[in-house]
Amino acid sequence: MQKSVLSSQRASLVAPGLGKLAPRRCLSTPRRAALAPPQAAVATQGTELIKEAGIASNQGTARKQNEDRFSLDVGDLVQAESSPIAYAAVFDGHGGFACAEWLSKNFTAYVNKYWEGGAAPIAAMSEAFRAADKKILAPKQGIFGAMGERGIGGSKCGATGAVALCYRNKEGKPCILAANAGDARVILGRKGGKAVQLTIDHVPDSEEERIRIERQNPNPKSPLVRYVGGTWRVGGLLALSRAFGDAFMKGTGQFEGVTAGSDGYSSGFGVIAEPDVNVVELTSDDYWVVISSDGLFANEERGGGGGLTNEEVIQMCDKLSAKSCNEIANVLAEKAVEAGTTDDVTLIVLKLST
Repeated sequence: MQKSVLSSQRASLVAPGLGKLAPRRCLSTPRRAALAPPQAAVATQGTELIKEAGIASNQGTARKQNEDRFSLDVGDLVQAESSPIAYAAVFDGHGGFACAEWLSKNFTAYVNKYWEGGAAPIAAMSEAFRAADKKILAPKQGIFGAMGERGIGGSKCGATGAVALCYRNKEGKPCILAANAGDARVILGRKGGKAVQLTIDHVPDSEEERIRIERQNPNPKSPLVRYVGGTWRVGGLLALSRAFGDAFMKGTGQFEGVTAGSDGYSSGFGVIAEPDVNVVELTSDDYWVVISSDGLFANEERGGGGGLTNEEVIQMCDKLSAKSCNEIANVLAEKAVEAGTTDDVTLIVLKLST
């Protein structure tokens, strides 16, 4: 079995006097890696709201390379009012890792730009998602731009994203903001092993997502969402309805079949990076936050087979609570592989101190 690689702790979340997230540097994950030595473990003790944090990332058995990337910052300084105390994000790449890697390095800058004291956290995070996607989709300069090739990593490179932000609101109450585009998840673990999924899986299997996409279809006789290979796919290709990147599925003003570039899919198929954003006040009954790519989870309804349920993830966190968050994350990744997942598995485990 492939072992998970564990990250070392990076810089603090909040720069002195700024109350902003520090831009992160991506950590890649080799195909076969031994467990990191104890001194390299991510472990932040005594931080407000967060007792400890840990990461595991495991390359899928069906993958040539790990296309997942992550960012994690846990502040250990005195926080300004409504400043983020912890930021954790997982970006699950497809069609290459370039889009996910760019997000792991740059997305915090967009959160910084729009957070503005946390006065409107949902609007701020939504705008950060939209602005980051706009940058990713910006046409390249030179000959590739002229030919219509858009997107970091190319027009068929994309990434889902799940972000968790811990902060205190204007009333001083501890909160978690969870946002996602795609099928990466944020799960809150509560007393008694209760799992609360704070995000929504954006997949074309969802009737609501299919209706949203087809409502914009200029040619209803040719559905934009088609059932192919045992699951619903946008354009018959993409098993996601929201994601960063994927320029070949996003519009440039033309309709399907009217080509304005080299990719041949310039019309737009309804794939967007608009996130669902959820803010929850934390209580003493909240113990865990898990942010993960979809490889961790069972997706039998989508033909994905192996993986764990949300409840199994949180119950395993409870069972292993005496271990470090790194060890917990590593065990969860290994259990998902044992359950049959062949996808990349990347997750961040936060132990709360509410």
